[in-house]
Amino acid sequence: MNDRSLNRRGITSVLAMLFLILFGILALGFYGSVTTSVQVAANEQRSNKARLAAESGVQFMRYHLANVSVPATSTTVLNDLYVDLKAVLDNTSNLGGTAYHVGMTNNIIYIPAEAGSYIALDTTEKTGFTATIREWNGGIVCMIAGQSGQTSTKNFKSVSMEFSRVTVPYNTFDYAVASKGQVKMMKGSLTGVAGVSTDDIATMMSSKNSGVAINVSGGTIGGDLNVLDDSLVSVTGGSVGGTSNIVSIMNAHVKEVPAPTFPIFDTTVFAPYATTTYSSGSTLSNVRIPRNTNPKFSGGATIQGIVYVESPNNIEFRGNVKLNGFIVFENANNSTQNVIDMRGNFTWGTLPSGAAFDSLRSTTGVAILGPTASMTMSGSADSTVRGNVILGTFVNGGSADMTIDQGTLMTLDEGATASATFNGKTVKFKATGKYNQPSQGVTYAQKYTPVAGSFQELD
Repeated sequence: MNDRSLNRRGITSVLAMLFLILFGILALGFYGSVTTSVQVAANEQRSNKARLAAESGVQFMRYHLANVSVPATSTTVLNDLYVDLKAVLDNTSNLGGTAYHVGMTNNIIYIPAEAGSYIALDTTEKTGFTATIREWNGGIVCMIAGQSGQTSTKNFKSVSMEFSRVTVPYNTFDYAVASKGQVKMMKGSLTGVAGVSTDDIATMMSSKNSGVAINVSGGTIGGDLNVLDDSLVSVTGGSVGGTSNIVSIMNAHVKEVPAPTFPIFDTTVFAPYATTTYSSGSTLSNVRIPRNTNPKFSGGATIQGIVYVESPNNIEFRGNVKLNGFIVFENANNSTQNVIDMRGNFTWGTLPSGAAFDSLRSTTGVAILGPTASMTMSGSADSTVRGNVILGTFVNGGSADMTIDQGTLMTLDEGATASATFNGKTVKFKATGKYNQPSQGVTYAQKYTPVAGSFQELD
């Protein structure tokens, strides 16, 4: 009996060892399973972060492609896009300060261009993205590669989206005065003609983004002042919107507006209409004035059809100028070399009859087009023009009224001390150029917008 009991005692140890081995195997299995799950989860996490980085890159590129400015007539679209993107992205924190750059090789734009570089979203986990842009189907295709993880465990996810070019919205012809540079109101008034709502029509806008954009020290402005930021307005005198109270002006009549889009002007389209070359005389019928002619019209002049002025030139008008057509100054050089000195007055009239002017009858919206010309008006007799007056700089210093019918006074010189100066009597508007924009020689910049349904995950 005792011997049998002793023999049975050994089975307990065997069973204990079996269970110990079993639990050990289970523990190793659980460990292996948990370790694998952690690795899979970490890989999945890096994969998801790479995908999110790629999608963040899409939003990043959407923003910048929506804010470029590519000429509608460009024949080197991808290069123009490269120049724009390089201007806004190089030397920014997105590209590591001065470390990385936008590059272009073999008609492909690389952001960043340096091998192994990327736009960082999380430097600790090395999460970020790169972008490449190619021409595609009349537009572009943007491919974004997102990445996440250290070198040995890095995950990549790539996506693509197509973009097409669309015209940038514009409203510069909505204003009576629209300027890229500083506007000065010193004396006189900016108003509507009798029967026209001065508040609505006699508005000023400057897109100057530093210093003083609109400086009012005297005179009267019937409508509001429109700027990118109200800190860009200086009012020390005068009247705006019917009040001379500076606090009221700043609170009620200074408006912040988004940065506007100005047109792109091509004056060369008008050159073929100028069929004769100026030599002398005061009646100018479809005339081209060669560069450096510097004519002086002391007894007034009659302009029939078009006067196309090559750059550089200095034109002086004295007396009454009958404007039965329009003046175009070649878009070249700058406003110190291209001058219209008007010490008389303009009297507007329609194009003359006759076949010589038939080709111009469809041209509307232009009174004076000189994007790089300066114009000074210092006459003592009232002037009237119909259409837009587009210049580099403008100075009104005379003692007479000037009336602009269906036109905007637009000045484009950003580098001048003042792009538009009002230091004379009254400039009146019957209507702005909103519904009478130039029918020729003007285009607007284009931006890129996503093509619906073009988003794809590539891997």
